[in-house]
Amino acid sequence: MDKIIEISGLGKAYTQGHEQIIVLENLDFYISKGEFVSIIGPSGSGKSTFLNIIGLLDDTYSGELKLFGKRLEDLKESEKAVLRLKNIGFVFQFDSLLPEFTVLENIEMPARLSGKQSPGRGLELLKRFDLEFIAGKFPMEISGGEKQRAAMLRALCNNPALLIADEPTGNLDRHNSGVILDDLRRAAGMGTAVLMVTHNEEAARRADKVLRMGGGRLLPEESAK
Repeated sequence: MDKIIEISGLGKAYTQGHEQIIVLENLDFYISKGEFVSIIGPSGSGKSTFLNIIGLLDDTYSGELKLFGKRLEDLKESEKAVLRLKNIGFVFQFDSLLPEFTVLENIEMPARLSGKQSPGRGLELLKRFDLEFIAGKFPMEISGGEKQRAAMLRALCNNPALLIADEPTGNLDRHNSGVILDDLRRAAGMGTAVLMVTHNEEAARRADKVLRMGGGRLLPEESAK
């Protein structure tokens, strides 16, 4: 399979007073097209820092990182911004939908901003995920689970090569969490590489591969069940 991310010897540290704090240490990682990989670990284990680097939101690190076959060290900031906008989708714990726009308008917003808009793409996604009935509603008119699903479709509207999900079920009950995890697996089935970080063991096990982060390191791969 085509590798979307290739990381070798990734490290991240900062100085606090006279002490050096190591956040990430000598990490190797890759994810391929259509894979669903979860990283589990407690708060403070380095998960969010890892995602920020992969998501091109933090460029102070050591090691080598390639996204979509491009070495990040070789790219200008403007090139990284374009790469992030056009190739990476983000889903967070909170949906952050814009209340003054309909669900469909919210979903299509990233595509409009990036210039990748494809007529009908938003509605096509809503239909594919059996959510067309909320297309014309406003965020205040739908449930929390529906809001989070809409946020995921918003992240997919650009047809990104990589979908980053940071605690996507952290604000949901068990039923809606299961629905979101099913949606993430469906997204992977569409060819998108899905990388999820979570502290929830049950959620992590829904991925194809499970990695555990602790002390700034990625521990040996586990088989998802």
